[in-house]
Amino acid sequence: MKRIVNLFSILITTSCFTLSASGQHATSENAASLFMEAQFAKAKSLSGEAMQADRKDALAYAIHARTLMVDNDLSTAQVELLEAIRLSPGNGVYYAFQAACYQFQNNPAQAAKINEKALQLLASPKTALEYYARGIVEESMKKEDAALADYSKSIELNSRLALSYVKRGKIYAKRKLDDIGEYSKAIAINPAYGGAYFTRANSYYDKQQYDPAIADYSKVILLDPKDVDAYFNRGVMYKKKGMYDPALADYARVIELSPKDASIYGNRGNIYLLTEKPDQAFNDYSKAIELDPNSALYRVSRASVYLRWEQWDAAFNDYNKAIQLDPKNADAYLERGNIYLNQKQQPELAFADFNKVVEINPNYSNGYLNMGVVHHNKQQYAQAITDYTKAIETDPANQLAYFNRADAYESIGNIKQANIDRKKYADLGGKLQASGGKTRQEIFPQGTFDAKLAEAALGRGLSRIIGKACTKRDGLIFPAAGVKVMLFPVTPYLEEWYALRDKKESKKTGVYMSTEANKYAIEAITNSDGRFSFEGLKPGKYFIQLIHSFNQLKTAKVYTGSYTAQNGPVMQTTNYYYNQDYTVAREQRLERFVEIKEDGDTRKVTMANGLIKLCDF
Repeated sequence: MKRIVNLFSILITTSCFTLSASGQHATSENAASLFMEAQFAKAKSLSGEAMQADRKDALAYAIHARTLMVDNDLSTAQVELLEAIRLSPGNGVYYAFQAACYQFQNNPAQAAKINEKALQLLASPKTALEYYARGIVEESMKKEDAALADYSKSIELNSRLALSYVKRGKIYAKRKLDDIGEYSKAIAINPAYGGAYFTRANSYYDKQQYDPAIADYSKVILLDPKDVDAYFNRGVMYKKKGMYDPALADYARVIELSPKDASIYGNRGNIYLLTEKPDQAFNDYSKAIELDPNSALYRVSRASVYLRWEQWDAAFNDYNKAIQLDPKNADAYLERGNIYLNQKQQPELAFADFNKVVEINPNYSNGYLNMGVVHHNKQQYAQAITDYTKAIETDPANQLAYFNRADAYESIGNIKQANIDRKKYADLGGKLQASGGKTRQEIFPQGTFDAKLAEAALGRGLSRIIGKACTKRDGLIFPAAGVKVMLFPVTPYLEEWYALRDKKESKKTGVYMSTEANKYAIEAITNSDGRFSFEGLKPGKYFIQLIHSFNQLKTAKVYTGSYTAQNGPVMQTTNYYYNQDYTVAREQRLERFVEIKEDGDTRKVTMANGLIKLCDF
């Protein structure tokens, strides 16, 4: 959206004039009075007549120059101001005009130099207009308190100085005072003062009072049907109210009046996107880029259309270009990070982009949310919870932050907090239905797995671990043949997992290490009698685990019937059985911590469920 601008900022911020004590023609004095009331066209006409009548009338040149500045004819205005100063070199008001003209010509250094001269000459103002002129110089020099006092003094001396009311209103707006009243006073002085309507409309916009803003912009358009900024800003107001058709009509008018204005295509593209017209939005964003190729904003906007079309590479390229053009564009980093995460499967690069978002804007809630997603996906739940919490602190209405944090809390076994977050998600409008509980809960350690530490622990050494694994059931020994054996370096994360498992594991709760932690392990396969070995280890502490799954052959007597016979007075019954073999699936988890103290050592270990002599070396 194009930023709301003040079309009449030139004439409001610097317009001033003065009446000399004597020697000025009545025509130029009348022109000055009209200018004071913001009747710029009439002031321009009268001051032009005064210039023709008397080529030595400094005031006529100054007033005419100021009206040219309103019309943005800055080069001609500068020539006429130089003539006014030549004719009256001691007049500080004319220097104030000249400084303003340099400012509008993007020459702040020269403007500052001239302002110093103007301030010296206006050290002891006497008239309302001299106070006004000193006020605009002081405001340009960031001396706001002094400027406000001078604007007020000018109004005290001349209640019809409409320009001072507008200037004072702008300072009031910064201080949260009644600026609307000041603009209204200026309008009361001159009901045709378009600049006052425009400024008042901008203030209504800032206060989110869109209807009176629309009314004031409409008044500006009535006074000047070719006022591009009034059409533009009124279109913005219509968009704010969801009135897209009149907004599009205003934007179309702006394009008629100013077809080379990139921002209008960008804004119209936004409406097309909101109204599900991505093709038209794409065309407008592309036109905006053509007209302003150095704008990052339009690249980000066009990329959003590519995202809708699932053209990830095209969107990625636009985000890259946007970041190149504006390295502080947080939106571009956020969306590029999403592509890294979801399409390119590069979470580290995604995290770097999300981290850049919050570096640029520490209050960007979704930056923290997405950082949390990266940690969440890596099963780093404590860090994910920290990020989600920060997202909620910066935006208490961030639904997804509550939803994701609930899942993270559940993953570390904090069901109570998970339920609180899910309720908050629902309270904020999230769709959450009641569901059956899980028959088995899966929880993980809160700590963060240190991949670099694990990798270093698995570095090459001269030591070895050899072992034998078996399970004893019903007095029988079962070698762990052809079983995968895992060796993990002992890290703080593994120790936390082991302690958590010891405390929480049950039939209803399983305790697991993260997927990443499971990657940092060495695998071996046992031979037929359960033997295995790990070679080339460094000194350190290791954890060995295997799951021994096997079938145990068992035999049961199966009843087939009976025979009963009379043997004298005794009735005898004989039962008949046969033996039936069957298998029982068994599973035994075998684990052990092993420490290698010296490089070159060999450790022999037995992996068994208890003391099984036949399983030893």
